[in-house]
Amino acid sequence: YKATVQAYQHLGPGMMEPSMTKEWLRSSCRESGGYVSPPLNDILYLHFKGFAHIHNLEEYTQVKSIFLEGNCLEELDGLEHCVNLRCLFAQQNCIRGISATLPTSIATLNVSQNNISMLDNIARLPNLQTLSAAHCKIKCLDGIVGLIHCRSLTCLDLQHNGMSGDPEQMIRIFVSMPSLACLYLQGNPIIGLLKNYRKRMVSEISTLTYLDDRPVFSLERVCAEAWANGGVMAERKARAEYKRFDEAKVRTNHSLLLSKREDARSKRVARVAQCKQAFRGAGSELGRWKEAHEVDVEPPDLTAARSELAQCHAPTAALHWEVRK
Repeated sequence: YKATVQAYQHLGPGMMEPSMTKEWLRSSCRESGGYVSPPLNDILYLHFKGFAHIHNLEEYTQVKSIFLEGNCLEELDGLEHCVNLRCLFAQQNCIRGISATLPTSIATLNVSQNNISMLDNIARLPNLQTLSAAHCKIKCLDGIVGLIHCRSLTCLDLQHNGMSGDPEQMIRIFVSMPSLACLYLQGNPIIGLLKNYRKRMVSEISTLTYLDDRPVFSLERVCAEAWANGGVMAERKARAEYKRFDEAKVRTNHSLLLSKREDARSKRVARVAQCKQAFRGAGSELGRWKEAHEVDVEPPDLTAARSELAQCHAPTAALHWEVRK
């Protein structure tokens, strides 16, 4: 709150635009748990402040993530000194295009809900992996042609742009992206012009694992590729073969599990038998030891003579005791 007040307090009469001053940046970093020294910060929280321009980021060379959501930006100039920037979140602004001064280190870029009609200069970002440009104004395929140069792009969101054009050209653009795995195209009229849209996209783009509202599972890919090569009958045959293969795989895994359980049980029984044999051997050894060390019992005649002798000595002992008294 204090940082926001500082951003507005220098404005004069009739001025409505807050300024991204060095003092405000330091205060904002301190309030968000960062550091007063600019080079030590790796995250900048600049969202929902009403900024129309980006200024004074020359010292923030180590920043890796910048949040610029919900401002009044019309361009993304001013970030060229953030050479280590990896994530830029600039959705819900008034941006009209991709700036030519963006750092080439950017891997995640969110420019959704802006006035962008062309993804120009997007080819300058060789490390770009995730691009979100949903709810923009990209009406034609010429606006996304630059994506063919983004060889590392894996996740692309172009939902609700009102895009139209030649569906075959759209497929060629996406096929030329070797790492594309997730693609979101809902809300664009062009997909309604492509017959069997989902099958065509899955069969043509071999790297695709998620399309629009659900994942692309292996069964769907097998069927789509079979349909593309041989039509509906080939798709049905591929589906049946896949199910047979899947059932055989389940049976094989079940048999393997039963085999492992039986092997474990046999080993357990063998260990128990071995332990019992060891105990029996130990018991026989103990018996032999007792026999070797057992004391011989006194003969009955000797026991009777010893008892008689004790009785004879008893009166004598009593007489001696009386004499002493």
